Amino acid sequence: MTVLRRLRRAGGWFAATWLVALVGLAVTAPWLPFVRAADEKVRVGGKLQSRYRLGPGRHALFGVDNSGFDIFARCIHYARNSLLVGVSATVIGLLVGGALGVAAGYFRGWVDRIVSVVIDCILSIPALVLAIVLVSRLDDIRQELPGLGWVTRRWQVVAALSLLAVAPLARIVRAQTLALREREFVLAARSLGATSRRVIATEILPNLVPTMVTVASTGLGLLIAAEGTLAFLGVGLGESWGYLIEANRRRLDKAWWATVFPCLMLFVTVMAFNLLGDRLSRRFDVREVIT
Repeated sequence: MTVLRRLRRAGGWFAATWLVALVGLAVTAPWLPFVRAADEKVRVGGKLQSRYRLGPGRHALFGVDNSGFDIFARCIHYARNSLLVGVSATVIGLLVGGALGVAAGYFRGWVDRIVSVVIDCILSIPALVLAIVLVSRLDDIRQELPGLGWVTRRWQVVAALSLLAVAPLARIVRAQTLALREREFVLAARSLGATSRRVIATEILPNLVPTMVTVASTGLGLLIAAEGTLAFLGVGLGESWGYLIEANRRRLDKAWWATVFPCLMLFVTVMAFNLLGDRLSRRFDVREVIT
């Protein structure tokens, strides 16, 4: 048990360190002297290092791609898109899914039935297929309606991933609300004449926060992986880790670094969020809710 505890603690510290370092590098990349611009090509001795000529080393930490761009610089700059999309979709999913779950679990009756049917319908469709259809359809709508020109591909992906996040979060929050609804402190507040709005705001929501934060931290990693998958399939962002993987995968035999390092960035980031979620679940004792 002592060894397992140490490993879990080390995993938590690793996750926190990685995420803090990644966010710090992504935010400050334009001002860091050792991080090139995403569109700056690598030159050694005045000669352009294109066509995967330069592997990992002191001139380019992760090597260069076919056009001579620094893979490390692109991984750092593109991390902002992956993190922004994941965080935005998670926040929207928390707000919408949390509201639906609380309403269904607290009021029961026809509200619960309608919300449950909507959640079941969303969860019955494969998540990846649903995301591809949504992004493609939103792209068609944007082209048909001139007034929606401000809806960029980034926000199309955010909207699609938000819908994927709403259903599982609503189901988890609903289950937790059903349990809290019958607790003594909630029954006491209702017996004293507290309104439903007051009971939800002061008694139920504060007890839901640990669960929602824990689930969101794990779900954030899944959404970042989903964004990378959409980019890999050509329906996501053109500046993300998934795009780098897809653009260089055909040269894996000759220039492995151009594909492996973006894969590692995506893998370690998703693993870090999962480790953080596991740490939070043990800290707040909400394992039975997640499972």
